[in-house]
Amino acid sequence: MAVLENRVKANNADPIMRKVFSNWQWAANYDEAPGGRIWVVWDRTKVEFEVKQAHEQYIAGQVSVRHCNTNFNFVAVYGKHNIQDRKILWEDLKGTMNGVTGPSLIMGDFNSILSIEDRVQGNPVQEVEVKDFKIFIIDAGLDEIRTMGRKYTWTNNHVHSRIDRILVNAEWIQKWPTMEGIIMNPRFSDHCPLKVTITDTVMEGKRPFKFFNCLAAHHDFDDILNQCWRMRHRQLNSQEYSSVGHKIQAARNKLENIQMGMTLLGNDNEAIVQKKEDKFELEKWLEVEESIVKQKSRIKWLKLGDSNTSYFHVCVKNRQAMKHIGRLMDSAGQILQSNSEVEEEILSFYKKLLGTAASQLPVVDPEIMQSGYTFNRQQQLQLIQPITKEEVKKALHGIDDSKAPGCD
Repeated sequence: MAVLENRVKANNADPIMRKVFSNWQWAANYDEAPGGRIWVVWDRTKVEFEVKQAHEQYIAGQVSVRHCNTNFNFVAVYGKHNIQDRKILWEDLKGTMNGVTGPSLIMGDFNSILSIEDRVQGNPVQEVEVKDFKIFIIDAGLDEIRTMGRKYTWTNNHVHSRIDRILVNAEWIQKWPTMEGIIMNPRFSDHCPLKVTITDTVMEGKRPFKFFNCLAAHHDFDDILNQCWRMRHRQLNSQEYSSVGHKIQAARNKLENIQMGMTLLGNDNEAIVQKKEDKFELEKWLEVEESIVKQKSRIKWLKLGDSNTSYFHVCVKNRQAMKHIGRLMDSAGQILQSNSEVEEEILSFYKKLLGTAASQLPVVDPEIMQSGYTFNRQQQLQLIQPITKEEVKKALHGIDDSKAPGCD
């Protein structure tokens, strides 16, 4: 747990810690910030925290969770109010993040916003306020995880802004793709506490069928498509393209074995032909894997064949995390976690939103309609003119290769 802006002098910190946190361990950055800015406290019976770097605006270290034998990097941030002072934070923290490996969690009060939607009732958001923070997130390879609870994390009862955030790196997304943060109620503070619960629990529902472009390259695809689209297509997908990772590893092992045999026994024509076939097989499955994860990631600006598979995987995990609904907060502020509670809340919400069937609907008032902007006769005819074949053809050809036309 991190406590920011504690305003406790160094000589008073230890007595307060013993009184409030009993036998917990703690670390602070008093040497770098004499006024005291950040405390990190932890219960040694549950976790261990090793400080790696203490800075005026952050404390970085490694967390070891005892009950699940999990390690990750943790950074508690309290950015300064001045843009120039935060430039130092961005530069130093970027170096720290680029120098660590494994899942990383960076959270706290950054005292900076990312977009114009992050502040209301205050001064207009300027580009200079958000530019450095955006660049830091990109350069450090970080992303913000989905949160539930309040939208704005700080207020002075007039201005509301989102300056407290939870950021993670690609390794964190790979390990915990559906993990969410909670923005809690502030109570007596002007800031909202942030909370992340380390858990491996994942609620999985039924997944819809997805068409992958690599299916069209299979030699049986056209025949199966002509015979029976609905029945055999899923069969082709499951039989030929399931467990692609295992097939890649099997092909790689097979190629390594034949190469090892050629090294020990010398080169013969049969081994050379077999090596060529195995190499082609491995390349085929690598291309299939990259094609699938590219389509899942929805990344359009990278091309296949450039070894982007790991990047695509991270994008896939991030998209899955953003679409996953693991928990919901109801109108009373209660957190719902079970499948049944989440389903019931979603149904209740949309029933209230859409309402019930009405016995009669109010008639549109022509006078009100005429008082606003109206179409002239030429525009009216243009809206109701028949759709041409060329328009349909242009629309279909304009669909990306990774997309499919829907009912609309």
